[in-house]
Amino acid sequence: MKERIERLKKLTYIPHNEIAWLIEQAELAVKQQEIIEENKRQQDVTVHQFRQAQKDIQHLSGESRRYKKALEKIITNLNFAITVAQNELEGDAK
Repeated sequence: MKERIERLKKLTYIPHNEIAWLIEQAELAVKQQEIIEENKRQQDVTVHQFRQAQKDIQHLSGESRRYKKALEKIITNLNFAITVAQNELEGDAK
């Protein structure tokens, strides 16, 4: 490609096929730039979504820990209540 460009620079008259090649290359460069920009945009969106997902996971993990602790307290209280009730029933049975 570089050789063609250098050859074109030296020409005073540029043949039609060379002009067509230049136009084709320019159009290709524009398409490639558009693809690069779209890929960059998609990458930015993906990074944002990934970071948001990380925040959501951290939040949900915290909630999960809080619910687990609360459930453990409820279970402990229920076990205590069951024990008290059993003791009362055994006392009434005697």
